[in-house]
Amino acid sequence: MSQFDFPRINFSGRAFINPGTANNNILMPLVTYDPIQVQALLPPRIYLSQDLLMLHRLGALPIPQNQLIAEDGDLRYIEIEPINSRQTFADWAITPLGQSLLDTDYHDLYELVRSKRTGKPLTGHQPANWNYYGGMEFGFRDVVVQSVAISDHRLITSETSECPADVAGLLGATLCMEHELGQTSAVMIDVLPSLSMFSQVFCDRIQLQQNGAVLMSGRPEKGSLRFMNPDRIVNQTGALGASGTFFAVLPLEELAGGMHAPLMSLFRYYGQKSEPLKGIFIRYNLFEVEESQTPDYSILGTEANPAFATIVGSLTPWYEGEMKSIMMGRQLIPVAPFLADKVFAPVIGQVDIQQGRVRLDVLGSIPEERVSSEPPAYETYPVGPLNLMLLTEGKPAISIGVFQVDAQHLSREQLLKTGGILDLPFSVTKELTEDAFAAGRLILYGRSKASVEDEGSEVILMQESDYMIASDQAGLYADQGQDPNEGYVSYGPVKEPCRVCVYQKGRPCTEALPVTIMELTITQSGASTSVNQFLKTTDFRDGQTVVFPTDQAANKMYVFYPGSTKVNSENLLTDLIRTGYFVSLRVLPSPDYGKFLDPSHPHYPTPVTFEVIYQELLHTYDLVYPKASLITPFTEDYFRRGHKFIAHRMAPANWASATYMPSSRDMPRAKWDLFCKWVTDRQASRNGSISS
Repeated sequence: MSQFDFPRINFSGRAFINPGTANNNILMPLVTYDPIQVQALLPPRIYLSQDLLMLHRLGALPIPQNQLIAEDGDLRYIEIEPINSRQTFADWAITPLGQSLLDTDYHDLYELVRSKRTGKPLTGHQPANWNYYGGMEFGFRDVVVQSVAISDHRLITSETSECPADVAGLLGATLCMEHELGQTSAVMIDVLPSLSMFSQVFCDRIQLQQNGAVLMSGRPEKGSLRFMNPDRIVNQTGALGASGTFFAVLPLEELAGGMHAPLMSLFRYYGQKSEPLKGIFIRYNLFEVEESQTPDYSILGTEANPAFATIVGSLTPWYEGEMKSIMMGRQLIPVAPFLADKVFAPVIGQVDIQQGRVRLDVLGSIPEERVSSEPPAYETYPVGPLNLMLLTEGKPAISIGVFQVDAQHLSREQLLKTGGILDLPFSVTKELTEDAFAAGRLILYGRSKASVEDEGSEVILMQESDYMIASDQAGLYADQGQDPNEGYVSYGPVKEPCRVCVYQKGRPCTEALPVTIMELTITQSGASTSVNQFLKTTDFRDGQTVVFPTDQAANKMYVFYPGSTKVNSENLLTDLIRTGYFVSLRVLPSPDYGKFLDPSHPHYPTPVTFEVIYQELLHTYDLVYPKASLITPFTEDYFRRGHKFIAHRMAPANWASATYMPSSRDMPRAKWDLFCKWVTDRQASRNGSISS
């Protein structure tokens, strides 16, 4: 149970997040990027609702005369026709809709079309959103070790007397994601750009150091966002009110010094488990997000506009047999709101009968409120007392322990200092025995309020799920037409199967169970979604491999419903957030490049010119990830001179690195083959010129 193990090195500080935002289709039904075919839409499109189509039939839709309505499956759209080149797109994308001189014939239409996300007119919003020139970088800033827990009874801080020397050397140590040149060595990428439910952190080096001494340094495996909390900051909305919890591991084979690294010596000395050590378990939560959502690009120019967040987390031992992208346990999920429609995020628990303790990971669950804007300040929201209880069928619930959630008893400062682990001691009685915990269900009892002024009523706010289900391969990539039985790309270029783990009462499930898997598919250039049942079985087992189809280019999410969990087909995303039981799959399109690559094609060998390379590989990134062309100029001269360097960055072998190009990881294998053919043809032409 990695995050509950000792020693537990708790850190906090700030993080920066620098995503490119032009590919998110945040103003849908205005669509600028097709995430299925991986291409910028030039001209951009506005998909029309039935009401707007009716207006069009009545001749009252404010669009240019003779403008045609186009079809995309069963949807209809119009194109913003003047936005038809790289330059017009770039200028238009950073200008609030209704203010550009490029598209004046559509300004009245923007007033009628409403964003699916906010319900407000498109007018005044920037198509590229708040960070057009973001480069996907992610990193830590001033992140330091706040405390070290070496047992349930000993949490050591800088204020602790009689601090062991080896622990004292950790307090105040700096944790960073930087390479030797002082630049960040990490990027954050979403598997599905228009559904940011599974973000990944690719990091080439994470390092812990104190006064020049390196305590830990190495290349971690891909970090994974596993739990989201859209209600973390109760008086904020959207990204500003949300938080997300990430998990990653630093394997021994990637750790400088391996088992002899200073941190591993500490783990061996204070560790309390007999299983072999595999490395370091990294867990952190990002919250208290600050971002400029309406930037003035006339001032910013091509500078990035990153977001910043508070980060709090821990480093703990990672043992043989444990997962690497999440920690399984006794999971509590929300069943009732604590305020209005706001609920807690999932909580993972561990019952330790020998020590007489229940440990709860509440890192991403304790709600806060913003108490000041300038400077930004936050504090724990006063939820009040929460009673953790054990409920057994046919018996009254038994209290395990009560904890108070407010600024006085569980302050923000305490959360930062303790890494979000809550420790509830209990006495083993005839009601609270190992058998009782094995038979019963954990519940969290507290007050649910309709509003801040409401007195509310005592209800069950959270209850333990029958099963916890998860896969380390929760973010998958494939190429259209590949054999899905060969596996998927998830952590690196080597394909691996999607293996699903099932836990019951905090332990691997030993029996077959019923499972339903629902499929959420993004359709029609990302403008809509469909929901279907993918699998329903009564014989699902822990460790089972699930195979998802790859016959069509697709952006999909698969939501798991184990046991008797009720399927909510109307809103899978709500269930996904409530439980975290999902897998994201991106099947990249397979364009037909036979005339360039296949000797049996009747038009082979069609020359692969740089114009072909630009149109097929670079054009989309030039529009929706313009930072890429600022770093690596998309010119024939630059590519001719730097093709070896560029090929190294784009090579499938480099996929797991933060330096991989494109950082968005949405380049089909066929496009890599096309680039290689351009390099080969160029070298052959060059060698021929030299010979002659």
